[in-house]
Amino acid sequence: MGLILRLAYRLRRHLLGGWSLARWGAFLLVILGVWALFYWWPSPWPAVAVAAALLAYLGVLAWATRKGFLHFQPLPEEARRIRGLPAPPALRPEEMVPARASGQFAVEGLAQYLVDLEADFETVETREHIVLARKYASRFLLLARWPGYEIGWWYIFFRPEMIREVTVGHLYVGRRPDLALRLVYEPDEETRYVVYLAFADGAALRRVWDDLLLDAAP
Repeated sequence: MGLILRLAYRLRRHLLGGWSLARWGAFLLVILGVWALFYWWPSPWPAVAVAAALLAYLGVLAWATRKGFLHFQPLPEEARRIRGLPAPPALRPEEMVPARASGQFAVEGLAQYLVDLEADFETVETREHIVLARKYASRFLLLARWPGYEIGWWYIFFRPEMIREVTVGHLYVGRRPDLALRLVYEPDEETRYVVYLAFADGAALRRVWDDLLLDAAP
C-alpha cells in the first residue's frame, strides 16, 4: 500500500511540460485506446482492455488522493508500551527534534499539502509549536521535475490550545511503516488540520508527544 501511495504522489506532483505525470499517464492511455479501437477493428476487446486499465489507473489515483497519499494505522498497544518506558528528558525551548512531516504547510502567503518532508519539530519560549520542513528539488523518470516555486522551506505553526488529538501509530508513505504521531489541531471553529510526524525511534516520538500534551487543551 505504501509504495502505491508514494508512486501516486510522485506522479501527481512531478511536472513535465506543464502537466503532471499523472495527467500524462491518463492522456497516453486514451491515445492507446483510440489506436487500439481502429487498429483491431471490428474487434472491440483491445480497446475495452485499455479502457479498463484507464479506469483502474484513475481509480487508484483518486483513492490515493482521498487518503492524502499516506495511510496511518493507530497502535494503542504501542502507545501504552511507549508510555510505560522511563520518561526521556523534556524538550528545551527551541530544541529541534528531527522528523518526517506531512500535512498542510504554509510560507509567505502560500499554502500547500506536502507529504514526507525532512523536518524538525520545536517549541519556542511562548509554547507555540513549529514544524520546519525542507522541500528539495527532485526529478522523477529522468525528465519530470518538482515545481520550482515549491522548493525551499515550509512551516506549520500551532498553539497548545489548538490541539484536539494526538495519536500514536504507524505511518505508511513508502516501503516500510514509520513510528509516527497523528496530530489534529483547530486554528478556529471552522478549520481543522491533520499533521503526521514520523520519527526514527520511540524515544524521539515520546519527547515530542510529552511536549505536545504538556499544556494542550483538555
